[in-house]
Amino acid sequence: MQGSESTLFWFGLVPLILLLLVLLVVQFIQDRQRRELLQQHQREIETLKQTVSALCSSAVGVDKRVNRLERHGRDLEERQENIEQSNQQGEPPYSDAIRMVHAGAGPEKLVSELGISRDAADLIIMIHGMKQEDA
Repeated sequence: MQGSESTLFWFGLVPLILLLLVLLVVQFIQDRQRRELLQQHQREIETLKQTVSALCSSAVGVDKRVNRLERHGRDLEERQENIEQSNQQGEPPYSDAIRMVHAGAGPEKLVSELGISRDAADLIIMIHGMKQEDA
């Protein structure tokens, strides 16, 4: 009976060894898939880091441009206020001069009626008189 017991032992052991080998192969395959997935995730994370870095850099550039535009807007507001104050303080009324030039007034009329300098009158006529001639 010793031969049949040893045969029975091997018939029981061989399937166990085969099952163990199959489990090891499955575990190896799963481990390799996990490593590949981990590498893929690491590449994706690196790409996301670069994207966030690029977005931050561009945000800094946009912020600088916005600040520059805000400063420019404040400067324009200040200049507009200065112009309005100048008009209220009785400085030369150039809008009236432009209107008169469009109506055909010459430099002498601008000087006499509006009190602006002859050079200013000539300049206004040169700039705004051309528009009238072109039209």
